[in-house]
Amino acid sequence: MHELGVASEILEVVLSEADRHAAKKVTSIRLRVGVLRAIEPENLSFLFEHLARGTPAEGASLEIVEEPIRVECEACGASEARSFTCECPRCKGSGIVLTGGDSLGIVSLEIEA
Repeated sequence: MHELGVASEILEVVLSEADRHAAKKVTSIRLRVGVLRAIEPENLSFLFEHLARGTPAEGASLEIVEEPIRVECEACGASEARSFTCECPRCKGSGIVLTGGDSLGIVSLEIEA
């Protein structure tokens, strides 16, 4: 369950930023998570909530925005995929280039100063 490590790292960054801005409370966190990271949003949310207890991030809402894989197909153009693929999800062609889908980062953070 690699979500525990991810939740721990997110909390570390969030608390560091909150401290840097002298925040009393973190109210909202928005993440971008690529589908190739194989992170279960429910697990990540649960673990983050558990780790955040007793910190300024306790009770903060955690919004997870999923980043799909971008599929550039020679035959039909661009599309998106929700999992790794070796063919175009639209035309089933094999002449594709995959990009994205591997991000993991904090997009925004709301705090109370």
